[in-house]
Amino acid sequence: MNHFMKPGIRLALLSGAWLLICLAACANDGEIGSVQFVESYPAETPLDLADLEEAATVWPRVIDGSNHRFRVASFYYSRIGDGQGAGYQNAGAPPDTPDFLAPILDKLAAAAERGVQVQLLADGKFQKTYPEIPDWLGTVPGAESRILDADALWGGVLHAKYFLSDDDLIFVGSQNWDWRALDQIHELGVLVQHPRLAADLGRIFDLDWELAGTPSPGGGPTVEVTEHHQDSLFDLPGYAVVTAHDDTVTALLAASPAVALPEGIPWDLPLLVEMIDAARDSVHLQLLSYGVTDRENRQFDDLDSALRRAADRGVEVRIILSNWSKTRFNLPWIKSLAALPHVEIRFTNIPEYSGGFIPYARVEHAKFLTVDSNTLWIGTSNWSRGYFHDSRNISLFFRGPGATRDPDRFFNLSWNGPYAETVDPAAEYAPPKRQ
Repeated sequence: MNHFMKPGIRLALLSGAWLLICLAACANDGEIGSVQFVESYPAETPLDLADLEEAATVWPRVIDGSNHRFRVASFYYSRIGDGQGAGYQNAGAPPDTPDFLAPILDKLAAAAERGVQVQLLADGKFQKTYPEIPDWLGTVPGAESRILDADALWGGVLHAKYFLSDDDLIFVGSQNWDWRALDQIHELGVLVQHPRLAADLGRIFDLDWELAGTPSPGGGPTVEVTEHHQDSLFDLPGYAVVTAHDDTVTALLAASPAVALPEGIPWDLPLLVEMIDAARDSVHLQLLSYGVTDRENRQFDDLDSALRRAADRGVEVRIILSNWSKTRFNLPWIKSLAALPHVEIRFTNIPEYSGGFIPYARVEHAKFLTVDSNTLWIGTSNWSRGYFHDSRNISLFFRGPGATRDPDRFFNLSWNGPYAETVDPAAEYAPPKRQ
């Protein structure tokens, strides 16, 4: 069922190679879907694109429209009042702070009660901090929750944030199922209607669901996953979808880690490198964090090197990072990159909520990249090694004129906004208070 497709949508003509890609997608699939960008923004800030719907509005509507199955995976789940230890101080919110997640959870329970199969997947590490929602949902008739031990499987976490409604509608974005992500953090996600994309994402969910539910006697997984052949971004056909601005583009799903992908699902890291290497005019990148070395001093320069190559070609590279990136691990590389010709990096410093300090909030958390106004990556990974090599993350790539229209508007709102701070390679920075 198409929950939000506009009537009378037609296939727009694309030019050059993009037309050939789209025609190949249409010929292979015969289905034209739709795409809608969905934001969240911190209350009391101007970081709102008025014509983009908010996740707190879209999510419950999608759940209400689900007919037989709703699957959701998130790094963690938190209403106000949830959470133990690690400085979360349980409630973690000033009095009278709205909680937009609680009514969405009520919608999930109501869906299960009317016969929708509800499945919830959470990460094992964060389950120790936030056990409440998976434990509760597991007691609701018609619903089931499982915990994925991604650390034992791959050495990382289930960091992805996505859901599937029935067999044709998916949401992928930066929003965790956290009350803060719906009202106190700057986030961007995308709602896509296309049965083939839903089938691809469904195979990833079902794999992880099986891994979470079938431990071997020794405690390890019983499902074998192996690395497979990697195709080029520009050789993969994708599926045709129409944006809210009536631009027809192609969409492709990819994921991490490489050792845990169903057959036919590409690894996203090489596709991102290819995307940057194809840039000729502009690169816009927005992330929570960016790192070339981690706490174990493992180097990860695949993406950093691609950005430097782009700048060396004269591509104008603009990067927005949250002020959480002001750490001793990340700053040397960020400053080094910012010192290059054709590169400008800005931190954003979103002010505290008027009602009082909220831990782990008031921050840029979106994860997307646009290139030359015609190629978009939007996903769930920050840019450091573990997100691509050790953890479960999901990516969507959109190609064709118009693909970047709304994400670039989202980017410019922060870039030109009142909280932006241009990185000075000679300056000293201190990370903000998080908890």
